[in-house]
Amino acid sequence: MTYWYEYGDSARGQCVRIVDVPGTLSGDILRLRQQLPEKPGHFEVDGNDIRELDHCLPHPDFVGDDSENVSEVMASLPLLQVDAAKHFLKKPKYNSEIQNLKKCQNGAVPGHSASRNIIQLFGKSSNGELVFEKLRPSQATLALYSSLPIYKTWILQLLDCLECLHSFGIIHKDLRADNLLFSADASRLILCDLESRWGECQAPEASSDGGHEGSGWTAQSDIYDVGNCIRNMAYGNNPITPFIERPVPAPLQGIVDACQREKPQDRPSISELRLMVNNIVE
Repeated sequence: MTYWYEYGDSARGQCVRIVDVPGTLSGDILRLRQQLPEKPGHFEVDGNDIRELDHCLPHPDFVGDDSENVSEVMASLPLLQVDAAKHFLKKPKYNSEIQNLKKCQNGAVPGHSASRNIIQLFGKSSNGELVFEKLRPSQATLALYSSLPIYKTWILQLLDCLECLHSFGIIHKDLRADNLLFSADASRLILCDLESRWGECQAPEASSDGGHEGSGWTAQSDIYDVGNCIRNMAYGNNPITPFIERPVPAPLQGIVDACQREKPQDRPSISELRLMVNNIVE
């Protein structure tokens, strides 16, 4: 991992590269077990070795706004009178999100949702925004609950979401706490953000290098990220860094481990995961 700090000795600030070597200084820094050494200039920490860098490493390419022209698909949506108490508005960026939502709504908007656990698109606002039901964000929900029964309910509902999406050939690609919404009483989990674009999928086979067609994302990549969602539920947040080790309660750890097996073909199916969750003794 490479980090760039705005302060430092050079005009470009300070560049620090940290190599993930578990059980060493660099691995412990990434896992927030040790502090970054106070050292001027550019440097790297590789295992227990600290070396100077003779130049600042290149910054990653800036990804600009890649929004698509969605005017044609937006024209097909009904115009709604927005009620701020009931509706949430979102600026449309990709045709894929609207198309995926329509697939899950029997091809119509508002239509009939194929799953009560997938966000439903109601229509568009007069300002050209997508109109959804107003729900509770995960940040205002997850930290309030810490019981195994509620985790089981949420996980089973998340699996229902994926089963529905995958039946329509949709790979979510961005399963994480920020894309989980909840009813006011937290009894219903709702999955949102159906763009199916470049998300934060952490499955080892997934990559953005090959474009959408060659990215390596599959239904089993979503299964991998179910494990991350379970961690998000147990800890009430997204991790500050992916290197932090976050064990979950023992009944759930086996499910997380199964979801995050290295090889996609070794991960359980949705039906197998559902059985594993139902077999947890509360």
